[in-house]
Amino acid sequence: MAFVYLLAAGLPVCQAIRHTNVEIQYLKKTYDSNNLQNNGAIKEAEFWKEMTVKHHLIGHWVKGIFAPAIKQQFQLPPLKEARGALDQIPGLVQQAKDEAATTRFWSLLLLAVSLAYFGLAFAGRNKAWFSPLFALTVISVLFLAVGVVAPAMVIIVSPKTSVFPSFILHYEIRSVLGVILELYSSSYWFIGACLTVFSILIPLTKAGLTVFVLESSSHSLKLKISSFLHSISKWSMADVFVAAILLSNFAIKANKSTQANLFLGFYYFLGYCLLSLVTTTLLQKKVRDDGEAVG
Repeated sequence: MAFVYLLAAGLPVCQAIRHTNVEIQYLKKTYDSNNLQNNGAIKEAEFWKEMTVKHHLIGHWVKGIFAPAIKQQFQLPPLKEARGALDQIPGLVQQAKDEAATTRFWSLLLLAVSLAYFGLAFAGRNKAWFSPLFALTVISVLFLAVGVVAPAMVIIVSPKTSVFPSFILHYEIRSVLGVILELYSSSYWFIGACLTVFSILIPLTKAGLTVFVLESSSHSLKLKISSFLHSISKWSMADVFVAAILLSNFAIKANKSTQANLFLGFYYFLGYCLLSLVTTTLLQKKVRDDGEAVG
């Protein structure tokens, strides 16, 4: 049944990740267009227009002297090019919203498939491979995979001044896998290895041990492994990672010039943490109840 679930969930997962990435690409184009240079070209044109209207004699002369230096200093594009780039922003924003709506549809479909799988597993819980705990474990691993791969957070630095309107000075797109790869590429091997172990390998190990406990016939071994899983779940780096993202999100939003938006990867990673916590708790209870029944 788990294999059938993974096949059925494969399309929603792939589509949700794909449309999230497309949404991110539209947002990147929006951020790249709404930059200081394009906005600066518009403001510069407005300034020189006002200057030449108010000062007929010296306006054109001052513009001829200072305008080339300003353009070179701030790398301002031609006015037509800047206007064309800024005019595309509303369309790009709408396309990003459309992709976000499509992502929500595929996510809801994945949720429906997961609930159906869990319901079938609950109905046929007389076998370990069809138990609700096994189903929760499989679902949590799938959520973990999406949470690691998909974009989780976008940070935008958008200062507002009296001279310029709001523009995008800098932005960063983060995912769990992206952060890990960036740490490795920046030669932060130890931190990257720790994040890999505690946010990916240990969750997968926990899932494997859960399946082992469900299949094992040794009650003493089940009790030891379930107690071990319960103990390490208290300091799971995956949970810490989600908490850190939440705290960063609220802290960043307290700064008016900085914005933070959560995306698909964060919600699936959070879903994994919750499912993992529930699974570990139920597993320990099941092992304890089985021990009392045997005793």
